Amino acid sequence: MKCRHLQGHCTNMEAIAHRFIPSPGVCSVCPHYDGPARGLGDIVHTVARVTGVAAVVDAVAPNCGCQKRREALNERFPQAP
Repeated sequence: MKCRHLQGHCTNMEAIAHRFIPSPGVCSVCPHYDGPARGLGDIVHTVARVTGVAAVVDAVAPNCGCQKRREALNERFPQAP
């Protein structure tokens, strides 16, 4: 997985517990992942962030379940290799 966190400081607690060595399994569910889109969930997340919708949702409902939806969409509709 290509992500800026793999080049420096990974903030994923699962990776930190494993001596800062993230793996594709950990990166596949990381909320801080910012590499190439892994699937539809990452695309929706990017659009929401760029348009400002994500900031509004975070302000109104910080525990909205967005990350779980992102993971589910990525799993159901993965990016073609």
